[in-house]
Amino acid sequence: MKKQLLVTAIAMSISLCGFSQTKGTNAVSFGVNSTTNKVTGSGYEDKVKNNSFTLGYGYFFKDNNKIGLDLTYGLNKNTYNNNKSNQELKSYGGNLSYQRYFPLVKTLFAYAGGKAAYTHSKNNSLYTNTYPQSTSYTSNQYAVGAYGGITWFVSKRFALETNLLSADITYSKTEQNEVTANSYFIKNEYTSFNLSSQGFINNLGFKIYILF
Repeated sequence: MKKQLLVTAIAMSISLCGFSQTKGTNAVSFGVNSTTNKVTGSGYEDKVKNNSFTLGYGYFFKDNNKIGLDLTYGLNKNTYNNNKSNQELKSYGGNLSYQRYFPLVKTLFAYAGGKAAYTHSKNNSLYTNTYPQSTSYTSNQYAVGAYGGITWFVSKRFALETNLLSADITYSKTEQNEVTANSYFIKNEYTSFNLSSQGFINNLGFKIYILF
């Protein structure tokens, strides 16, 4: 009897260390972030609304190795009555990623991987003060990078993941269009190239996975 219990305990501990990272497992992730900030004073009211949504799918093509696709959408609206201006920023994009998991303790894993991403954004600003004018920015950004972090496979169906380290190379092209009160039109185009890295605990964020 004791021998059977020992074998069962060993089998359970092995399964705890291995579930959800095995070949053929699917992982669906999602995220919603919504904030509103309102400042009211004598004769004015400023309001800032930020909303972002993410949806992702991953597939373990072999044990502890996952490929994934993430889609993102963001909408930010700012209204400033004190200087009579409105701003709206829309962005959407996606990224392809690869992650490899390394067991640490039971269901806690470290991971490292890489990704390629694309983001399109458009920012419109309208000023209706003494000299009305409108300005719009359209940007396309491309990025490749490496990153790593920690994943906790809470149960067979759920996991919680955070990103701790990252390094990215980005290229972006932005077009600016401005129309003034006298219909004077200005158009600017500029590009940028950037290499950046973020250290331990910087830009801490979490992702929730549903596994099946």
